[in-house]
Amino acid sequence: MGEDITQLAISAPDHPDDDRPGASVHGAGSGTVGRRRRSVARPHADLSSGDAAAALTAAESSEGLTAHRPAERSVEAFAPSPRERELPERAEAPHADLLRVARTRLDDDALRHLPDAPAFRRRAEEHLGRLVELIVEIYADRAEHQELAVVVGDLAVMLAGSWAARSSALRQADAAAEGAQPWWLSRGSFAAAAYADRWAGGFSGVQERIPYLQQLGITHLRLMPPFRAHPERPDGGFAVSSHRETDPRLGGADDLRRLADALRRAGISLMLDVVTSRTSSDHDWARAAADGSEYFERLYQVRRGTRRGSSRPLTLDEAQARSAAGQEWVPLNPGSRFDPRLVRSTAAPEQWDLDWSSPHVLLCVAGELLHVAGLGAQVLRVDPASRLWSGDDARESHRRGLLVLEALAEVLRIAAPSSVLETQDADDVRSEGAPVGQGLGRTSLIWSALATRSVEMLERAVPQPGASAGTGRLLPVRQHDALSWGFGPQDVPEGIDPQAHREFLDRFYTGGFPGAFAAESGCVRTEHGVCGTSASLSGIREEPGAGAARLLLAHAVAFSMSGVPELWLGDELAVLNDVDWQREPGHADDPRWLHRPRLEASALESRHDFFATAGQVYGTIRRLAQMRAAAFEFEGQEVVDFDTRNPAVLGLQRVGLRPDGELPQTVVLCLANFSDWAQFVTGETLSGFLPRGTRLRDDVEIDLREGILLEAHGWSWVRVIPR
Repeated sequence: MGEDITQLAISAPDHPDDDRPGASVHGAGSGTVGRRRRSVARPHADLSSGDAAAALTAAESSEGLTAHRPAERSVEAFAPSPRERELPERAEAPHADLLRVARTRLDDDALRHLPDAPAFRRRAEEHLGRLVELIVEIYADRAEHQELAVVVGDLAVMLAGSWAARSSALRQADAAAEGAQPWWLSRGSFAAAAYADRWAGGFSGVQERIPYLQQLGITHLRLMPPFRAHPERPDGGFAVSSHRETDPRLGGADDLRRLADALRRAGISLMLDVVTSRTSSDHDWARAAADGSEYFERLYQVRRGTRRGSSRPLTLDEAQARSAAGQEWVPLNPGSRFDPRLVRSTAAPEQWDLDWSSPHVLLCVAGELLHVAGLGAQVLRVDPASRLWSGDDARESHRRGLLVLEALAEVLRIAAPSSVLETQDADDVRSEGAPVGQGLGRTSLIWSALATRSVEMLERAVPQPGASAGTGRLLPVRQHDALSWGFGPQDVPEGIDPQAHREFLDRFYTGGFPGAFAAESGCVRTEHGVCGTSASLSGIREEPGAGAARLLLAHAVAFSMSGVPELWLGDELAVLNDVDWQREPGHADDPRWLHRPRLEASALESRHDFFATAGQVYGTIRRLAQMRAAAFEFEGQEVVDFDTRNPAVLGLQRVGLRPDGELPQTVVLCLANFSDWAQFVTGETLSGFLPRGTRLRDDVEIDLREGILLEAHGWSWVRVIPR
């Protein structure tokens, strides 16, 4: 189709002719998509080749890359176009002239060439003003006004170019998404997550298993980062070297695009991660920074340190050791003895922190988001706001990080409205920014309740008082990362030390607590948390028993609480730990591969054996999804707690909306027994409901006056009518 406009790579040197009306946007195949692209997401030069410095020099000389260096701050470097020069230096509102710059770059002549131009123009008119306001609020005290004019103008061109490059199928999805009810409020939503290679061998294998996902009721599929990552320490795919290249072991970018199309036709939305706080040191931006580009250096948090000329270059292992010892700053150019530059690397020495105080980072990352959305991803998970902005004032840094998320959301609303942001931190969820986030705090409380046989902590998480209207949470029982104990002092009853409780859970699930059901599971503790599959953590061995009941109880609670249940694929088959995880190349130093086993076709076939653990667990989880989707009381996020008067039994009520939009007369009472023994909820406790109820699992009417008996690790959903 031609050049990918969202890359913002400079396609031509500056020419006076480029200032002519209509020269800014001509569609995806045009050679000149912008007058002067002062910000570059990826240079055309092949920086992965042997002589990266020479390639960068050639790119700078032939494509005008030197004009993109904020360090120079010359009038020529940031000079607006002739039409932009007619604008006042400052308008009455701080953002008014910047908005005019954006609109000037999106003139009618340019928009006329875009497909579905009226829809794009309407969304730009609706959201561009707020986007510019956010840029001013975030960066007015960080960048010169002319520099912001450059960023805003280039961003406007990027938005139009990204829209022009979207496929007709994605534009149809965009049209359908506008005005539709958010999926995270739908009772029919059910997410799943996996590594493409571990679950199905690659993109084509995932596509072949779409019918399996449909049978399970999956509506959203999260593929863990499938992009090219650091060759030595990929960090499970999160040390991204390029969002524009896929891991060749999985397939190519076209294969990923075809997979996304096939999923969408099957009613399944693709969810992908876009790492927004850092890049791999192998990233093109990082390579250019190390080779001396001031522009790319300013994309990272860099400071000058002291390097002695007699010292030898640091190896990656030595840098890793320094990072583990708490030294966040590592040499930007470890191959040089004399380069004094240090780059911040809070995650790992081969992952460099981006400097979000530069507006050019916003521009470049927006290009990456739009590119991934153009591949067909409809949910883009980004890093927490707290990781986007660094500063001494944590509250102010978090506030600015939230503004960054809102700005990125506005970018998607204009050029990819069927895609939404998801944040890794539930505290960052905002309807105007990332409307959906991870609910890992409740995940840890479910596992805590299983260990203690008490719901005292878990029941505090039922109401979700911090959730704002129109937002949602994803609630996984397990996920790709280690299980961490993310509860705070507010979640722990008085008299219990939160840290001591975390240490108890560590011992309980890793064999350090006598009599624990997970004592012989083989699960291990690392700096990340507890590693192990849900089945192994639940105490499953081979045959069905108490371990399988615990696993199903955990998922029943996840399905009953507010939010969208998220399944780590393999849990539905009660897959145990991979005891050979250390034998695979590159995995020996990361125990998280313990709970990321490969799933062969034979494992999927085991679901048909109803006498085996896999068959029983699969059938129950599938039934949970069906019951939840069929009961209108689960629509939305409304949850009311229910006091069972039993410390081992969790109770909550789901109050949704009927299909006609009216409040229902009924609620679904969800009960979950975390005890190793049968528990009874008395008729007196249930006296707030009319005497008759319907058990959803088997559609049997019961008399509430007789109470409800729950077997050990049992659960029940009952449709009742409050008095």
